Amino acid sequence: MSALAGWLNLDGAPADARDLRAMMARLRPYGPDGEGTWAGGPLALGHARLAITPEAAGENSPQASRDGARLVAFDGRLDHRDDLCAALGVPAAERGAPDPELVLRAHEKWGEACAARLEGEFAFALWDARRRELLCARDVFGHREFYFFNDGRRFVFATRVTALLAAAGVPRALNEDALAAALGAPAPGRTRGETLYAGLHSLPGAHTLVLRVGGERQPAPRPYWRLAMEPELRLGTGADYAEALRDLVDRAVRSALRTRLPVAAMLSGGLDSTGVAVLAARALAARGEQLTTVSNVLTADFAGDEWRREESGFIRAALAIHPNMAPQFAHGRRFPVIDFDDARLAASGFPEGDPKAYRTRELFTLAAERGARVTLGGMGGDMAASFPGYGHLEQLARGGRWLALVGQLRRQAAARGMTAGGIFRREVLRPFSPWWLRAWRDERTGRATDTAALSPVNPEFAARLRRAAASAPEAEPRPASGAESPLDYRRTQLAPASAGRIPGGGNWARGYCPTMESPQPLMDRRIWEWCHRVPVGEFIRDGMPRGLYRRALHDV
Repeated sequence: MSALAGWLNLDGAPADARDLRAMMARLRPYGPDGEGTWAGGPLALGHARLAITPEAAGENSPQASRDGARLVAFDGRLDHRDDLCAALGVPAAERGAPDPELVLRAHEKWGEACAARLEGEFAFALWDARRRELLCARDVFGHREFYFFNDGRRFVFATRVTALLAAAGVPRALNEDALAAALGAPAPGRTRGETLYAGLHSLPGAHTLVLRVGGERQPAPRPYWRLAMEPELRLGTGADYAEALRDLVDRAVRSALRTRLPVAAMLSGGLDSTGVAVLAARALAARGEQLTTVSNVLTADFAGDEWRREESGFIRAALAIHPNMAPQFAHGRRFPVIDFDDARLAASGFPEGDPKAYRTRELFTLAAERGARVTLGGMGGDMAASFPGYGHLEQLARGGRWLALVGQLRRQAAARGMTAGGIFRREVLRPFSPWWLRAWRDERTGRATDTAALSPVNPEFAARLRRAAASAPEAEPRPASGAESPLDYRRTQLAPASAGRIPGGGNWARGYCPTMESPQPLMDRRIWEWCHRVPVGEFIRDGMPRGLYRRALHDV
């Protein structure tokens, strides 16, 4: 984790690095291992370095190419470096180069298309002095942040919105549409990348933005990656799929462990975080190292129905198998549930959006107190690696495969502790019903929710926004009301993932512990690309939801 900031004068006027002082002061907590600024021609660039990986010891802030024609400020961690080095033709003796140097080499070889060849968590700004061009890029899931303001004369950017607000001339007006959307109200006038500050934008994940001196003053971000489900992947047997997924998850966890610093892992007791934590513990045990685990558990005197989902038994079972796990337990009593902490708000620039933030904060605090600088999580697992197999029953029915459907219903009923008839009504009959019939049934059975009654938005505020939005163009196409459910629920993820709207979680720790990274191995791009091409039946082959992940990690 590092941080960067700067600006480009689009009219070619000289930039002065001294004006970066206020912006860099806001970034200092996120880059305690070195700081540097650079100014040349129309560009001013600053970088605050956080050294997490072994290669970061040789990193400069910012990093220049060997010929001095390119300069990059890089926040992130590249994964699958060996594959990247092979594609770049990097000699074995030079493969210990820091990540920013590999980014510079990739740009030299592939230009703007280099972003599509990089894997991991990253946001960077790369200046090509010969072309007088600035390339800004963000990883496919937006693990790292990148904010910007462009008034057509000056393009100002930073990886923290607080640093952006420190720049002269950057406005601080409230974006009411974005605020309403954050509170759960419809805001049809919004455009992609808006923030709570009017005029300040976030570069979407899986997008690049290119600024040229003397070129277009308001260029639009360009996508460089698209998640797809075709062509469907066909392997020999179910065991082949499980073996392939296990290899992908193993590689993703090992990439996240590319550090010499103490490591922690979330351990909730669920499949995703437990799988990641156990694989990390095994890898660290081979290095003679310990893994701190942090877990939310209920207190013994807790009175409530959450006991039905209490998973401390699973947590302790994993701990008993792996002696190099050092557990830390959080009970949710250390921080206030609602915390009006001005210092934390000033540091983040945005109100807290996590309703369980008080518990998340406690987990990262426990990890930091044990010296951890990297805390792994299992975010995104059930969207790819441990996908439950939703849609397979409907697929069998629409294909007329009735014997397979009956067999799958029986196996699922046994595995899920439900009746076959109940599963059939909910997951086969319901998708076949028209939307109006589903809505009528939901209302009759009490499943429909009156969202207006639950809205925290002031009615007068909502009315004003509706009037303002009536004349605003629709920013993105919206699905028709009551659209039919997809045959395979993974398809609902294709558009948001390709548009950079699925959060990756790599910044999760930053709001609580500025010098900690929080890799999410199950959000690895290779895992997502592979899992979205696997036949849906493989995820629930034996009737057990998330069955492919279970088979892949059978020994875990």
